[in-house]
Amino acid sequence: MPNIFYCTTKNEIAYFDEHETNHLKVVRKTVGDLIFCTDGKGHQYSVKLAEIGKKKSFGTILESKYIEDKNPFKLILFAPSGKWERLRLLIEKSVELGVDKIYITKTTFSNRDYSQKKEKIELVIRESCKQCIRYTFPEFEIIKFEEIFRLAPKNTYFLDFNGEKFPENIADDVALIVGPEGGFTEQEIIKLKENFKSLVLGKKILRFETAAIVSLSYFAIKLSKI
Repeated sequence: MPNIFYCTTKNEIAYFDEHETNHLKVVRKTVGDLIFCTDGKGHQYSVKLAEIGKKKSFGTILESKYIEDKNPFKLILFAPSGKWERLRLLIEKSVELGVDKIYITKTTFSNRDYSQKKEKIELVIRESCKQCIRYTFPEFEIIKFEEIFRLAPKNTYFLDFNGEKFPENIADDVALIVGPEGGFTEQEIIKLKENFKSLVLGKKILRFETAAIVSLSYFAIKLSKI
């Protein structure tokens, strides 16, 4: 059951697409009901449902307000373009942990092409934001490994068995680079070490989504993202 719904707006009317219309039906909303919605851009809407159709619905916006994100720090994830079921889980949990931007990154051992599945990824982000009540949806891009060095902020870390302990004090934007199940190539590791700090989680070998979720949880707590 979604905690909020997603809508687009125009002239004090909130519009719901097929996915949202289906959710309205699943939770047995009816015409005249009051629901809370977001446009994913930071706004909260109080909407009175006017019509629930087969594939589209709409309602009247009774009240709207901007929910300002007062956290000054950004949490960024460079996730490997690995198997969909694992990447999907990582995206869902990243949203819950307050990640502000997700870069799905192609590496030598992680080069699945998700360029034709952007709508599918957007839907995963949307559903996760609705569940945890996020009014500003994180952005995402599909990039190549070489683009990391242009996009990464100053405080960027990558996971490596030869890395250092996680930093105690953080007071700036943070990015985490997570490699695929096959790891980074030697050349990729050399390039990463030239630009960023490496971190180690522990002695166990974790799946990439597990390692990312554990690491993001640490940073999310440090940055008060959750």
